[in-house]
Amino acid sequence: MARSWKDSLREDIPEGGPLYRHDLAFVGASTVAQQFYCEAKVENEYMLGEVPSEGKDVGTDLHDEIFAMEEVKKEDLIRHIEESPSLTASFGLHAQIGELLVAGVPDAVIFEKGSPRWIVELKTTRGDPTRLWRDQAIQVKIYGVLLERMGFDCSNLTLVLVRMRQEALTPPERESLLLLVKGALAREETAQLEAKYGMKFFLLPHIRSEAEEAVSWAQDYWLKRREAIPTKAEGKCRSCEFNDVCAYSLAKPQQ
Repeated sequence: MARSWKDSLREDIPEGGPLYRHDLAFVGASTVAQQFYCEAKVENEYMLGEVPSEGKDVGTDLHDEIFAMEEVKKEDLIRHIEESPSLTASFGLHAQIGELLVAGVPDAVIFEKGSPRWIVELKTTRGDPTRLWRDQAIQVKIYGVLLERMGFDCSNLTLVLVRMRQEALTPPERESLLLLVKGALAREETAQLEAKYGMKFFLLPHIRSEAEEAVSWAQDYWLKRREAIPTKAEGKCRSCEFNDVCAYSLAKPQQ
């Protein structure tokens, strides 16, 4: 019997004993995606703790402003999805993919007539927003599989990754950006927003196998079948906050 999305929304993420490396009961979708940037960095964050930075703080603040939504009870969310012709929501997703229980909260899921039409994920940067990074694409692809595994009809789903510079918007513009993005997607006219704010829309098809293959590779680290695989890109090491302590760092000063 197919899983009901209503029952899935009513379920909490299982809180059983540790199943995976670092005593985790589940692994975040964003964490799986980060493994494709550098698994050694992921391991260092769990072993040593996340290092705060101004860039991370700015990015978090922008997300909070752009994707501010009213918190509702699960039954109210279910009712809104069923009854609203169009609805934008952000809520927790979780499902088994391969041997890994994966969970995450996408920035926004836009529903039309009760089915998810777009998943929108925003990534801010101080660099070039027109470049699509593999790890960021994998993250939004995993969200698509989680929605499908939870029982939602994803036959008309498009994955939307929006990249933009952190300083591109004024505070009033941040508050209205999600509405503008939704309108641009509905009209299939994203070029105007890209030109005005220097952002880039990447529209990706929902292909289940791509996310499943990514998780299949990533899960072996969490199941302790192998150790962390570090990046081979020196540039990533140079910008990494762990480059002075990481055993794999390519940016350590020469002795």
